Amino acid sequence: MTDIAYLGRAVVTGRIELLSGLHIGAGKDVIEIGGLDNPVVKHPHTDHPYIPGSSLKGRLRFLMEWAFNKIRRDGQPWGFDGNDPFQQFENDDPILRIFGTPAKKDLWSAGPTRLIVRDAFLNETWLKEALAKGFPLTEEKTEVVIDRIAGKAHERVGPRQMERVPAGAVFDMELVFRVFEVNGDRGRRDKECFNWLLAGLSLLEQDALGGSGSRGYGRIRFRDLQVVWEGQRCDIDNRFRVERFDPQTAPAIVEL
Repeated sequence: MTDIAYLGRAVVTGRIELLSGLHIGAGKDVIEIGGLDNPVVKHPHTDHPYIPGSSLKGRLRFLMEWAFNKIRRDGQPWGFDGNDPFQQFENDDPILRIFGTPAKKDLWSAGPTRLIVRDAFLNETWLKEALAKGFPLTEEKTEVVIDRIAGKAHERVGPRQMERVPAGAVFDMELVFRVFEVNGDRGRRDKECFNWLLAGLSLLEQDALGGSGSRGYGRIRFRDLQVVWEGQRCDIDNRFRVERFDPQTAPAIVEL
């Protein structure tokens, strides 16, 4: 039986700056004449775009599963409670420690999901300046299908309208990482996983957030990152970016 004790939580705050247009789709239930084909997700009260925590967490998990070589042959997330005979659940697995798993209790017993990702809303200072200057909070981007023979827009396939949050927009980010002691390890493994998570942010900077990343969308940069642990604040803005992600040895970014 696994012995688990809660030790505390580390809170990561900072900003997400868009270096290119961002599209995180909201879906459409109604087709409107002249309307957008692919609108972005917006807050229901303010109609301002935001980054759902699920989108940020999902992209981080995707990238870190590849970094740790934790890819299932059936395409399901690592830790999915299926019938893959090649998957093994270990209590010290960093992916399952950080992001959690729907696996049954007898297959995974190292405690709850460590990472909580808050929805990221537009930074108030940036938002006030943008509204004062008349900057749009979203933009419409027209895309076409290229005729492979003529090398121009295909005449039979009409253009589609993509809505994006424009480059330069700034969002406030907050991550909460819960630290547990498991079988008397004094939180050692969770603290290693926390540093791997911080290094995973650099993987996201090198990749893309949201949809259409292969077409230039979703390039981001993290700014003003800080970690608060047991009342102590640590600036990591120039320390979380790693040249090489090492799945064997956790980086020494923050000592909790």
